[in-house]
Order: sequence, then structure tokens, then C-alpha cells
Amino acid sequence: MKFFTQAWWAAGCENADEVFQRYESYLCGVREHLPPALVALEAEYTLHDAELKRLQVDACEQSAVLVLDGWNRELQYQVRYVLRFAGVRHLEQRLPEQEFVEQELGDLGYWECEWLGSATEIRMLFVSSASITIRFDGFSFEHERRSL
Repeated sequence: MKFFTQAWWAAGCENADEVFQRYESYLCGVREHLPPALVALEAEYTLHDAELKRLQVDACEQSAVLVLDGWNRELQYQVRYVLRFAGVRHLEQRLPEQEFVEQELGDLGYWECEWLGSATEIRMLFVSSASITIRFDGFSFEHERRSL
């Protein structure tokens, strides 16, 4: 994570407004290079507090699918998100470093994306300190309101 780091989160999200402004400023400068669906996801929805339900990778097709159960942007109702990544060049999942953990992932706390010049990278940080990083060329997503 570059903006929403584990150290920042562990320290109580000090200067949160400044961190979010720095990230938003960065996004403004690279938005035109990011996949349009990723820009729409970031602008209109949230993955905050979502739970990862499935991570599927097809190495031959260089694709990945993440299914998450989360919330709408205002956190008023549940939403199932299906994120589809194409042209996947790198996928890394890191689990918590502690020897014994209550949960391996937990809720998704923060996520960010970065334009790398020849690809886009999305990074996700979970409450357990686990993380997922995906470097890719193409992105699409679906969302569906879920009833409780």
C-alpha cells in the first residue's frame, strides 16, 4: 500500500483527511490512464468493509475474479461486487505475519489503485493486515443489491 498503509491504519488513521486528499489528488492526475470501469467503481461505490468471498485466477487466460460482499457507498444496504481483471501480470496475496491469527482476511479496510505506466495496480488492505495486490491491463465489475 502506498497511501493507506498498515502503519497508518495501526496508528489510528492519523491525518486521515490529508491522506485521502493526497490520494484523490493523485487519482485526478492519472484518471485518464485508468480503466474507465475502475474509475467508476472508485467514484460511485465502495469496497470498504467488504468481505472477500472468492478469489479465482486463470493463469492461462491471465485473468482473475474477486467476489466481495460489501455495501453501497452510503453503507445503507448490502451489495455483491464481482471484480474482473484481464491481462493479469502479477497477483500477490499476503496473509498476516503473526503466528496465530483469529481470521486470515477479515473485512477490507482500504483499497487504492495506481497507474504504473504500462499497467494498473490495485492494492487491498484487510483488517487482519492481510493484503492483495493485482497488476492488470483490463478491468470490469458488476454489482447487485442484496437483501439481508
